[in-house]
Amino acid sequence: MRIGLVFYGSCNEYFYQLAGGIKRFCNSRNIDVLIFITGAPNWLPDDFGYHDWSLTRFLNEKNIDGVIFATGTICHYVSLSEIQSIVRSFLPLPMVSMNVKVPGIPTILESAEKGFSFLITHLLEDHDAKKILFLTTRSKSNEIRERMDIMKKVMKKHSLVLEKKDILYGDYTFYSAENAITEYMEKYGKDFDAVVCVTDELAYGVISGLRKNGLSVPEDVMVTGFDNTSSTRSSNPTLSSVDQNVPLQGELCAKILCDRILGKKVDLITGVDTFCTRRQSCGCVKKTGGINTYIDEKNNIVKENSVLNFDPTLKFLAVQEQVQKVQYHVNRLQGNLNLDELTLNLRDDFSSLGIKKAAICLFDNPMKQTAKKLGIPPKKARVYFAFNEEEQTLNYNPDAFFDCEKSLLPDYFTDFLSGNNTVMSLYHGEFLYGYLVVRLGDYEAFIYTLLCSVIAKSICSAFEVSRRQAENLSLAKTNSDLSVLSLTDELTGIFNRRGFMKIARKELSAAVAAGKKGLVVYGDIDGLKKINDTYGHDAGDRAILAEVELLKKAFRKADTIGRLGGDEFAILSISLTVPVFEKLKSRMNNLCKEWNRNSNEQFTLSISLGAVEFSEEKLKISIKNEKSDLSKLLRLADVEQYEEKKKHKESASKK
Repeated sequence: MRIGLVFYGSCNEYFYQLAGGIKRFCNSRNIDVLIFITGAPNWLPDDFGYHDWSLTRFLNEKNIDGVIFATGTICHYVSLSEIQSIVRSFLPLPMVSMNVKVPGIPTILESAEKGFSFLITHLLEDHDAKKILFLTTRSKSNEIRERMDIMKKVMKKHSLVLEKKDILYGDYTFYSAENAITEYMEKYGKDFDAVVCVTDELAYGVISGLRKNGLSVPEDVMVTGFDNTSSTRSSNPTLSSVDQNVPLQGELCAKILCDRILGKKVDLITGVDTFCTRRQSCGCVKKTGGINTYIDEKNNIVKENSVLNFDPTLKFLAVQEQVQKVQYHVNRLQGNLNLDELTLNLRDDFSSLGIKKAAICLFDNPMKQTAKKLGIPPKKARVYFAFNEEEQTLNYNPDAFFDCEKSLLPDYFTDFLSGNNTVMSLYHGEFLYGYLVVRLGDYEAFIYTLLCSVIAKSICSAFEVSRRQAENLSLAKTNSDLSVLSLTDELTGIFNRRGFMKIARKELSAAVAAGKKGLVVYGDIDGLKKINDTYGHDAGDRAILAEVELLKKAFRKADTIGRLGGDEFAILSISLTVPVFEKLKSRMNNLCKEWNRNSNEQFTLSISLGAVEFSEEKLKISIKNEKSDLSKLLRLADVEQYEEKKKHKESASKK
């Protein structure tokens, strides 16, 4: 049996607690788990969430037997009716919804009433709080609305009213809470003695904001959170919070789904109570000697698991080491690698990055899609790369395509999907290239989020480089009716003016049509006439040949280089940016200096480069008028090159 988990967002602590509960149950029953990290449908703040959501097409009876929707993570941004409609669209696949009621679908519901009511009542009765501020978010989530309702209910029970000005809003981030409490105090001063927050992260922001305003927690103000994340046990002060018992929720989700798959009768609603943990931030646990303890709802002092409360310094050092490994991996991928070159780097790095298994699947062609128009991903894919920590080599054909709609991996990869794996999209801009099936290791959650993003972008970049290389070859072949001499320069062997203009126009037209940007570069040798006059034209030819070799070293293999005449050269570079070009010029200067040191020539070599950026928006390029557009770009680049040449002359005159 194999079940799926659909979770919105990155791998955070809530995800690991939920997935941990699901895995614990599934491991005991030898049930495989596929985790889909998705965007929220119909709400795409990062402009690219639609790529992640597109992976839900693999939620079918061919890939999984049933699916758990962590709908509570999605409905922060999508209305209840929309979520219900989306989940029901996957019927008749057996499903379980978590924290959002969907008619006819079994649902696990967190009941905040018990734990949250206890915490607020505790502040009012046991700590004699006179005025409490409530920090929440503007989320559409039922959970957030429920916490607001509970807050008002408890306040009313104590003959208190939660006034409009006493309700503060953040956006789930530390700094939004810090700003919210600071703005309140600037306007109203310190007229409160407690702040109740709907998440732990917001509570930490409030504590920071209070400290910046000269107040101490809990001496001056009591602060509480919600979620009881692991950081609550090692923060300063340790944080009073409400525990959602997320691992138990995960276990129940998995059990109910499995029962549903087996045709057993299950309850449509299963509730899970929260419970309150009182620590230093409300004043129940003294700051001296109170680390690793909390007080439960029955006033028992509970010693917490020390494994989860290791020294923050040790944690910092461990995370630092992980970041350094990721940084090393990033540096290795900075070059303009094609797919074959990237494969070698990935194979070397995956093991050290804590990844147990990974399979990278690329579609036969990248699919362009936008937030406004979601397409259906291609049905054909190939296993471009596979890694298994337990096996040094994996037998697969990277050129063989399979039907990915029927199975995420080819039939001979069946065992690869055993256990617990995560599925993530591989995209770059508006193009979806494929997906990654990965068995994560023991790194910190945010490290894996960063790592997977880096891997995805590296793959997409390599795909582009390979595609560009293939296109250049294809373009050369389509011009086989022309003689080689008609398109290539006799001296250098690269494109001549005719060849460059022909190829560059096609590439420019395709780039503009795809909405891409890039640079047209113009370059020549400084003082070629002097070289010819002093050392002869043979020496001038050698200088031109040297210029070509240095241009090839400085630019990418996928870039198009042509000799326009004499020592004048043009380069078309798709996706090259102006900041990167400035670094490239510096590299060219260094290459010239190196050549001058190592050559036996009597003359020295210096090359000036100028560039102009092209884009449909900036230059309003008309694809119907390709000739004039490319010529215009070359003229503009030549002007920039001339300015660079003047700088070289001025620099030389000062020496």
